[in-house]
Amino acid sequence: MPIIIIVLVLSLGIGVVLSRKYENRRLIIWGLITMLSIAPFFSWIVAILVGVSVGDGFAAVAVMWLMVPILFLIGVGMVGAGVYKKVTGENL
Repeated sequence: MPIIIIVLVLSLGIGVVLSRKYENRRLIIWGLITMLSIAPFFSWIVAILVGVSVGDGFAAVAVMWLMVPILFLIGVGMVGAGVYKKVTGENL
């Protein structure tokens, strides 16, 4: 579990650094970070905590099945909004 937390914190740090460096691509960067890092790792941490507190591994799997697609779709929406803003030139 500590390795997952370290990876999650490092990916959040990379997201902060990249979003400060490329301000006009902030939504795209955070969308990709959300899809590739936050969705699986944060969902895994929450699912393990739920599974341990409930005492059932199936509850952990159910939480993962719910959280990963929702967070992934949020990331897809962020990337789509970033690409749309980049193509149309809104807020430049």
